[in-house]
Amino acid sequence: MLLPLLLAVVPVTTTGAYDEVRLTDDGRTLVLRTIDWETDDGQRTRVTVHWQLLDDGSMLYEYVRQPPATQAVHRRACALQGGSPSGGVSFLAGSGTTHGFGCSSAP
Repeated sequence: MLLPLLLAVVPVTTTGAYDEVRLTDDGRTLVLRTIDWETDDGQRTRVTVHWQLLDDGSMLYEYVRQPPATQAVHRRACALQGGSPSGGVSFLAGSGTTHGFGCSSAP
C-alpha cells in the first residue's frame, strides 16, 4: 500500500540575500541566490540556492539541482518538521519574497 505524501511549504528566515544571474548553455536563466538560511533550531548556514527564472517572473526550485551544501540544509530544515525534501518542484513569486522550499512527509 502506498502512503500519500503531504506537501508542506515551510517558511524560511533569511538575511543578507544577494543574487547573481547566469545564463546556462541550454538557454535557461538561473538566479543564484546566496542567503543565510536559518532553520527552526536556530542554526544559520550561508548557502547558494539555484532558482530557474521563468518567463512569467516566477522562479522554480528543484532539490536535485541544488549544490550539496544547500541540499544538506534543506534536509535539516525538513527533518526538524518531521519530513524530508520534496522530490517535486517549488515556485517562488511575489514582491519581497527571498526563499521558500518544500518538504514531504508520510501521514
